[in-house]
Amino acid sequence: MTARGPWHPATHLALLHAAPGFTVMGVGLAFGVVAGRHHLAPGRLALLAGLLATNQYAAGALNDAVDVEADTAAGRAADKPIPSGAISRRTVALLALAGGVASLGFALALGPATLALAAVGLACAWSYDLWLKGTAVSVLPFAIALPLVPLFGYGAAGRFPAVLWWAWPIGALAAVAVHLADSLPDVESDRASGVRGLAPRLGVSRAAALAAAAYALAGAIALASGLTAGERRATLAGTALAAALGVAALLAGAGGGPARRRVAYRLLLAGMVALALGWVAAVRP
Repeated sequence: MTARGPWHPATHLALLHAAPGFTVMGVGLAFGVVAGRHHLAPGRLALLAGLLATNQYAAGALNDAVDVEADTAAGRAADKPIPSGAISRRTVALLALAGGVASLGFALALGPATLALAAVGLACAWSYDLWLKGTAVSVLPFAIALPLVPLFGYGAAGRFPAVLWWAWPIGALAAVAVHLADSLPDVESDRASGVRGLAPRLGVSRAAALAAAAYALAGAIALASGLTAGERRATLAGTALAAALGVAALLAGAGGGPARRRVAYRLLLAGMVALALGWVAAVRP
């Protein structure tokens, strides 16, 4: 990483935390396309993409700036830009601040409602990075922020249909599952460095069980609401693919070490995308 330097694209992809970052961007843009399908406005979609990208970058970069000592103690210098020497901590903190301000600027261009949603999302991300990560309520910012992603898409289209209320329980439960799955590969290193978020407090087995239960319940609510308000085939297809990826994640992570748990996390992320896309294709709010 050191040879790449502070302005190499790979450095900033690492600060973005590319897997969750691109997942959020993809889901948010998909909702934006569905929301504006009758009067698609490329300019507003571009603003939405800017909002999602800068929001995710601001969250990931500040997380890395705060976690330098813990990442170094955990031996993660090879895949973390600051401990590897690719970029300074001060520069990353300034970039995180710039990303946050830019995200609010993109949101303002989309309207006051989207600005309010973006402010809540940014507050959730930064409160996690700065204060809540090492607490028993580390999952709370994710449970609040993830259901906002569909609303960003609809904010770009300037409308908020009532059926989007279903996004709250589905998104909150998916957030619990994804947060725990993301934390599972680092449970041992987090405990060793004194980071006491929800997953380290629960331990690997109980955190994995809670993640699986939250993911399954999110799928059940998506299936029920999709069948009630939407097109059956899309609902069934999205839920079936999400279930298959969820089972694959369980099998990949069962009894394995951090590397296998990281694979399970990526499978769960893919399952969340399948669930979201199947639901929005069915309901088409």
